[in-house]
Amino acid sequence: MPKASPRKKAAENPVRLAAVQRLMAEAVMRPLRRDEGMQTAWKDGSPAADVAARIIKPNDRLSSFERLQIYNQQYWWRLLGAFGEDFWALRAVVGTRKFDSLAVAYLESRGSTSWTMRNLGRHLETFLRAHPELTAPHTALALDVVRVEWARVIAFDEPGLPVLQPEKIAALPPDRLRIGLQPYLTLLELAHPVDELLRKYKERRIETGAFSNAVAATTTRRRARIAARPSRRPIHLAVHRHDLAVYYKRLEPEAHRLLTALRDGTTLADACASAFAESKDSPTASAEKIQRWFATWMQLGWLCPLTSGRRVKAAANSPRGKILPSS
Repeated sequence: MPKASPRKKAAENPVRLAAVQRLMAEAVMRPLRRDEGMQTAWKDGSPAADVAARIIKPNDRLSSFERLQIYNQQYWWRLLGAFGEDFWALRAVVGTRKFDSLAVAYLESRGSTSWTMRNLGRHLETFLRAHPELTAPHTALALDVVRVEWARVIAFDEPGLPVLQPEKIAALPPDRLRIGLQPYLTLLELAHPVDELLRKYKERRIETGAFSNAVAATTTRRRARIAARPSRRPIHLAVHRHDLAVYYKRLEPEAHRLLTALRDGTTLADACASAFAESKDSPTASAEKIQRWFATWMQLGWLCPLTSGRRVKAAANSPRGKILPSS
């Protein structure tokens, strides 16, 4: 039988390699068993060991299945570890056992589709709203906590834009001026005092030496639970970054409405009018508040030129990879 030409082999290899890569990825990303071992049966019921033998060779110590299991375990342990670090407060709300089940269900449903694990929790709020049984009977608090924790991820890692200078604000009349907000700033309306809850919980864990990364003791994590009653009035919270640290700042309702309107592209004049539409403050008192708020927001660097569809490079202003304390 004549041998295949080198050109023919080169043409065939990419197809074979792509098939092996797809099979390897599918095997590695399959959920683990409850005992954290790799599933022994493939999705069609055939032995998973047969699939392993097709894509990885045994050695003198481990079978093909055992070698593939190492990759499968490391993939899931890394994902679950990163997910647990981003949503440690959610774990404290629902409890360790329920959180572990929730994490597996979410990651199995959504998976990792980004080059960075920073985006793992992007769809968590939507997922939990569709599956309230995963957080019951603490669903309302869990959703508020998830919103704050995801906002913390955004504040930690989202790029920053050049700060708006005062002369730019003075250059246009309020009915023509539109102001943008920093991409790392998230505005929230909450039913629970999550900021205070997380601060007290964090202080308690630091005092007891229990606050650590994903390798915290199981018994410690199981005991650390948090709960809070709904607030009588909505809590308006800004989650932001300042001087390479993440902070929670409460806002007056009118300030929250004003910032939300600016974020949505409303002119400064219309944003101020809508913010105080239901307020009982006098025009003078309202103007004083706006002046005070803008002084604070400018100092914090929240305001920036309004951008539309422009890509922002994160390299210069994003503290990616740095550890930031939440306050």
